Amino acid sequence: MMQSSWYAWLLVLIAAIANAAGTIFLKQSRLTASGTGFTTVLVSPWFLSALVIYTFGLLLFTQALGKLPVSASQPVMSAVSFISVALIANVIFDERLSFTQFVAVGLIIVGITVMTRS
Repeated sequence: MMQSSWYAWLLVLIAAIANAAGTIFLKQSRLTASGTGFTTVLVSPWFLSALVIYTFGLLLFTQALGKLPVSASQPVMSAVSFISVALIANVIFDERLSFTQFVAVGLIIVGITVMTRS
């Protein structure tokens, strides 16, 4: 039995959030690393967690692609990830969000809305 489209879009949303979380974990792995070497990062629990989270998101996205067109689902996933990373980084890492970035987020949302409805 084919899964419904809303379920596939839910998988895309969860995959995008997993992608954003993985990116935040990668940033944290660099901030907490005891050294600058490559090996130090590889054994970091933050880095290893990022790999697990990225893999989880990839598996969900792969499942969603069975029902959705890649030309619509990939831009949505990228946009949700981009927006999520910007907002989460602002809260967790105190990274500044400028007015221009807020405008860009709005344009991305409008563009994805138009793209997925055409």
